[in-house]
Amino acid sequence: MEKQSNDNLPAAMNRRAFLSASMAIGAFSIIPNHVFAAAKKGMTAPSDKICMVHIGCGTEGLSELGALLKAPAIEIIGVADPNRESYDYIHWSETGLRDGIRRLIEEPAWKEGIKGIPGGRNIMKEVIETYYRKNRPGYKGSITAVEDYRELLDQMKDVDAVKIMSPDHQHAFQALDCLRRGKHIIMHKPLGNKMTEAMKVVDAAKASPLSTHMMAHNAFAGGNMAQIKTWIENGAIGRLKEIHNWSNRPVWPQYPVIPTDKPPVPDGFNWDLWLGPAEMRDYHPQYTHATFRGWYEFGAGAIADMGYYSLWPVFEALQLDSATSVSTRFSRVIGLKNNVPATIINDYSYPMAAAYRFEVPYKDGSGKIILQWHDGGMKPQTPEGYEEDDLPIEGMIFTGDKGAIVSGFLREDPKIVGGRASLYPRSRRAAPARPVEEPTEPWLQQWIDGCRGKGKGPGSFEYVKEVNETFNLGSVSLMSNGKKLEYDPARRTVTNDAAANKLLTRNVRKGWEM
Repeated sequence: MEKQSNDNLPAAMNRRAFLSASMAIGAFSIIPNHVFAAAKKGMTAPSDKICMVHIGCGTEGLSELGALLKAPAIEIIGVADPNRESYDYIHWSETGLRDGIRRLIEEPAWKEGIKGIPGGRNIMKEVIETYYRKNRPGYKGSITAVEDYRELLDQMKDVDAVKIMSPDHQHAFQALDCLRRGKHIIMHKPLGNKMTEAMKVVDAAKASPLSTHMMAHNAFAGGNMAQIKTWIENGAIGRLKEIHNWSNRPVWPQYPVIPTDKPPVPDGFNWDLWLGPAEMRDYHPQYTHATFRGWYEFGAGAIADMGYYSLWPVFEALQLDSATSVSTRFSRVIGLKNNVPATIINDYSYPMAAAYRFEVPYKDGSGKIILQWHDGGMKPQTPEGYEEDDLPIEGMIFTGDKGAIVSGFLREDPKIVGGRASLYPRSRRAAPARPVEEPTEPWLQQWIDGCRGKGKGPGSFEYVKEVNETFNLGSVSLMSNGKKLEYDPARRTVTNDAAANKLLTRNVRKGWEM
């Protein structure tokens, strides 16, 4: 399955080696002029192509496929997913994913008459091939689709990069494996759903020249964190004391008990491979697809599903470090035991609603603030001076000793509440320039530039260290019945509870050790 060496390069140096060498020495200028000419025409010369394998072919991967397909510098050559093809996926709209794919591949009748939400490696293979044949003149390739991505990377030696869209519990293992293999990476949040795993990804990415990008960084473009930061620095709310962020998540089924029935594993689905590093258990559909987020073993909860989008820009703008302590509150579920109401002892799935309280220091050592996350319908107390009847379903509050700033969940439309608002008018923002129509989205171009040796982009894995570390610590508090935990980021250790400290990692199945 190995491709032939590029004709424009010496026989002993194939395209894969060329990309690695140019990245290492920062000498991309040696590429012939015809490469740049081709790029200007929306085409990419063979020596300039970034060959990608897509790991994970569920609804989110399919939803985001368009950006990759439209980028001339990228060619997806293989896809991998433990599921071959099925129509039992979970999505936020019954037909939204199907309709989006129809528009992407310009096939108005695609999957007409088939009920259910599509997903799986054969679906993604079909979508990619259909798009390329319609939009890339002369394309005669075919997409290799397998259940295990490692098979692709073992056999297809010219793979330069991967996009990881698997469930949370596989992120760290796949990212570390791909970095070890020398592959550039795009991945969704989180870096890992266990602290130890995620921090290994941070360390590996920081030490590597490879280009990495976490998709949640794309949310930096939204909101108005610059205005919020200016108001805080100018004393509009006095000394910043607390930040509250709340979400209506979870918006997926959240199961309070472990299923006891044993349905058969669906045809074409490799359950053992889907489990990956997780401990063996019987298959059940309540674990897979979007519902994996609700289980401690497989997901990282509502905070990791949405908190990267809202809080990563806040951590960066205010130069916040990793949390040094956390405590949690959460909803409980009551069942019956011998016809007597009793609290269900749940140490396996995230609660229906939770509130996290973190102590977060500034990186310069100048003090700390309290960061509070609320989900499942929980909200903070309405700040004095807030004129609406109730806080919105999702949002953010920056509370100081002299006032507060309220904004939308992604920091949009910030407002100073109370009488001090007139003293600190909103900064004038230049009207955004009309975006130039480009086939490659800006975030993706930054990552591509990194693949070509032009430096790491702002979405690189190592830059989300503090956020991921903070969220992972919150999960451990929930698993410890809400106990306040003290954490030493330098040693990456819970210092006041030995049992909680053990929860920073998982019991890894044999064969999946890092």
